[in-house]
Amino acid sequence: MRESLEEFLEILEGQNKARGTLQQYNGGLNAFSRWLDEEDAEPEDLTTRDIQRYLSWLNRQGYAPKTVRGYFSPVSGFYKDLDAAGEIEDDPTDDVVVADYASEETMKERLTKERRVWLTEDELGQVVDNVPAPAVRNRLVVLFQYFTGLRRQEVSDVKLDDLDREERMVRVRGKGNKLNTAHWKPKLDGLLTAWLDGGYRNASSYARESEYLLLSNTAPKLEPDRINKIVVEAADNAGIQEVLYEDAAGRNRYKYTSHALRHSFGMHWLENGGSLEGLSKYMAHSSVTTTEIYGEILEERSNEEYVEFGPNPDLNI
Repeated sequence: MRESLEEFLEILEGQNKARGTLQQYNGGLNAFSRWLDEEDAEPEDLTTRDIQRYLSWLNRQGYAPKTVRGYFSPVSGFYKDLDAAGEIEDDPTDDVVVADYASEETMKERLTKERRVWLTEDELGQVVDNVPAPAVRNRLVVLFQYFTGLRRQEVSDVKLDDLDREERMVRVRGKGNKLNTAHWKPKLDGLLTAWLDGGYRNASSYARESEYLLLSNTAPKLEPDRINKIVVEAADNAGIQEVLYEDAAGRNRYKYTSHALRHSFGMHWLENGGSLEGLSKYMAHSSVTTTEIYGEILEERSNEEYVEFGPNPDLNI
């Protein structure tokens, strides 16, 4: 990576940003550095047209629209930092319209025709019944994320000291390093008891030294990628999984991932009569606008169901 980009990444790493955000920024700055090498160009000399060519290059590499937008963000931040420091006369990203190169619609949305991908209660049961080994831990992984509505990074970061089993509550540090509280239903108690008190967690060689709720036989912490793979594999074992596309790195992208558990939590909350405002607060969304997508999906479904199930008596009118 170019030295000036590495320096900017160091600045970002010192800020209060989530680990996933920093990983995305690192990926974006690395991609930008590769393009600069191909062009034999210096970042300080680029024009708006050059940035537009860079975005076109990202598209040609096969990156999904969401990734293109995510990769543009640190580049834009890099130039704003240079501009503020007086190291460039004009910010070449100012007049770039990212939507011209990356639509707001994600690749998954385009292929599934759905704003959010979630599991019905029956499909959730199929996923739980078909988790790979070790079954007790992996059922706990799936149901802990579902019942709490947490992101997989947040689930991975849960420590034993974060749990209040009596109140069925867990303290989590979410996006933007904000402290939030999540809860679980009594149905999860049996799995938690088996995992924590029944010897399953203690069977790991890392049990004594690990402070985390979830671990494995090879590491003191179950990483987010592994949590995701558990859900992907369980959905595949259940016969409901789909490969949607292959990304720029040649990896399969699946319909059902661990994030589908969080979406399922949101959809089931509203289907059970919960409010958008309550859901937004619980899921720690920065804006209720993010949560409103779930409400829009329910409205679309009700419109579709009206066509199929709405009263339609055979009247002579």
